[in-house]
Amino acid sequence: MSYIPEEVIREVREKTDIVDVISQYVQLTKRGQNYSCSCPFHEDRNPSFSIHSGKQIFKCFSCGRGGNVFSFLQEMEGISFPEAVQKAAEFSNVSFDTKWTSQNSTANQTHQDLFAIHEKATDFYHYYLMETTNGEAGLQYLQQRQLDSQILERYQVGLSPENSQALYQYLRNEGFNDEQLINSGIFYARDNGELVDRFHQRLIFPLRNPQGKVVGFSGRVYQDDVSDAKYLNSPDTEIFQKNQLLFNMDLARLPIRQLKQVLVCEGFMDVIRLNQYGFHHAVATMGTSLTDKHLSQLSKMAQEIVFVFDGDEAGQKATNRAFEMSAAFHQQTFKSVVIPNRKDPDEFLQTNGEAAFRQLIHKAINRFEFQKQFLKMQYQLNDDHQVAQYIEQIVKLIATIDSPIEQELRIQDLSQEFGLSPTLIKEQVARQRSGNQQRISELNDVAVMPIDVSVPIPHEQKSVGFEVQSKRAYEAEKLIFQLLIFHQEAWEYLAQHNPTPIFYHEVAQNLFFELERDYYDKNLPLPLLDIAHLIEDGAIQQLYLTIMWDAQLFEYHEQVMHDCFHVIQIEFLKQEMQEWKERFVQYSREQRTVDAKEAMDHILRLARLLKK
Repeated sequence: MSYIPEEVIREVREKTDIVDVISQYVQLTKRGQNYSCSCPFHEDRNPSFSIHSGKQIFKCFSCGRGGNVFSFLQEMEGISFPEAVQKAAEFSNVSFDTKWTSQNSTANQTHQDLFAIHEKATDFYHYYLMETTNGEAGLQYLQQRQLDSQILERYQVGLSPENSQALYQYLRNEGFNDEQLINSGIFYARDNGELVDRFHQRLIFPLRNPQGKVVGFSGRVYQDDVSDAKYLNSPDTEIFQKNQLLFNMDLARLPIRQLKQVLVCEGFMDVIRLNQYGFHHAVATMGTSLTDKHLSQLSKMAQEIVFVFDGDEAGQKATNRAFEMSAAFHQQTFKSVVIPNRKDPDEFLQTNGEAAFRQLIHKAINRFEFQKQFLKMQYQLNDDHQVAQYIEQIVKLIATIDSPIEQELRIQDLSQEFGLSPTLIKEQVARQRSGNQQRISELNDVAVMPIDVSVPIPHEQKSVGFEVQSKRAYEAEKLIFQLLIFHQEAWEYLAQHNPTPIFYHEVAQNLFFELERDYYDKNLPLPLLDIAHLIEDGAIQQLYLTIMWDAQLFEYHEQVMHDCFHVIQIEFLKQEMQEWKERFVQYSREQRTVDAKEAMDHILRLARLLKK
């Protein structure tokens, strides 16, 4: 994690009102001291997302997400903690040094140089297209494609000169060296070592990250006599990864959140055309198939994800792959726009206009309907053998439907379409579902196998909750933490009476280690507020946030600390007694007399301790 001085984090937090920030993304309703709304992180029909303006924290009582202004921005924007602090600083006009937004100053400087190169290249290309006589041919081509000046300005469309070294000479004059220019991905070296613009004589479309910074380019040929590939994208660099970037995400984020819907296209030209016709919530992949990383980004912002792929065979195959990938995302609704006559979205809009396209979105079909149509294209339905194969595939699809009502409707449709008995289809669906459940059970068995704790768990897979094994111990642990967060005397009690406290729940033990490190090693002052950003483990962070949400200011009493640890000790004794009882039953069943007697001795000893 990047090091940002604690005093800077504290200043940004104190000067940034979480209510003001969250209200930029969702509509809030005031309820007493708090504010509420539907949770922006999951499908939430009843408002369960609450903001405590006094404590400057939020919590969803449905999905469990919670945190401060920094964690909210991280979740909503898909950004790192340093970037969230920087964005909050921008909200509150607090001075922020950009050297803090990377893991170290060297890496950060490299990124800043790459961003600067791309920004200057964008300005160069755009000026060459819009302001020079050499750019007139490219501008005329774009105008023939009915792209107006407003769109060209919005997306900073440009043109790379015929002279393949023009941009190189300009950037060298701006102070960049050959190594930096090679690393940018904009240039490649000829055999003689000369650096040339890989996009020369192409129209240039800047590619921006979700924060609006140019990280790469896509170049399109516009001259009829050019035999090169129609599109050429930047190679992957330190700041650009094709399998993660979605074109137009920087402009589409707010419209997506407002509409709770996103249109996903195959190409950026489709997105640009959609924007020209008023569809501002569209994004596109960058020369790659849709990935689970793309869907993960979109699922955090949109309730409904609509695939708007080309109407040709390749587009239909891409849609089918996208639907198959979507099965892992249960909180979102996935649909597909069906574009007639094998057209792409760009062609359809130019031919039929905005209203017709809105009708296509309104009539978008779900996964079952699409895959049923897709399967029909794979079989010759005038052949009895292939009809039987097709029906078997449809039965498999019906078996994946969770809603009994929808499942019944699909069974009736299939029955009527092919004159089959509904009872027969139901039997086949039930058999298929039974097989599905068996496979799920087998996967679950694998999922609960012992984990090698020596293997680090990736950050993206961190836990977001834990099982409360003892409610009494859990409540005692929360009370202890409230005292430790707010009262110096609580730490003094531990130093004198319990220097190595043992907590009942592992996550509580780990939270104590976090607080101990912040208090002793980092010398953070009490109260230990707003330290969620310092906690990487999701379960520990959620426990801390739950404690902060429920925290009530009250005076310190040593007896409370003593009683809480006493409760935890009792729960440990109960747990140990239960384990010995289970052993006693097992030993008795196996007629292991000596072991059974030993187990009973332990039970009696623990019973005496509990009576005390």
